[in-house]
Amino acid sequence: MDHLVDELSDEQWELLKPLVPGGGKGKRGPRSNNRRFLNGLLWMTRSGARWRDLPERFGNYQTVKRRYYRWIEMGVLDRMFELLASEADMEWLMIDSTVIRAHQHAAGAAKKKGERMPRVWAGLGEG
Repeated sequence: MDHLVDELSDEQWELLKPLVPGGGKGKRGPRSNNRRFLNGLLWMTRSGARWRDLPERFGNYQTVKRRYYRWIEMGVLDRMFELLASEADMEWLMIDSTVIRAHQHAAGAAKKKGERMPRVWAGLGEG
């Protein structure tokens, strides 16, 4: 299967599949597609959209929303996060500098008149 940007690759699905509750077949026929559900969660996470904006290819948004909250209550997503965190690839770890606050002097703030300078610097201007 060619995987889209907002879908799990086969390798990623095989890693998560053992953590997914339920079997492949229910009393009334095949169970819903858990991989499609997880792909829907990825789409929601990446887009930041509301539940009702979930594309139909991921299923009915109300069904996806209900299953999401059920999985949270059952701890399924916590177990997935723990597994993924234990296998994290830190090779491309980056920090977004927009959330790191710098001291006002490092940001080029205007200096106040009469501000005290260290003694070492005070003698540099004399010549």
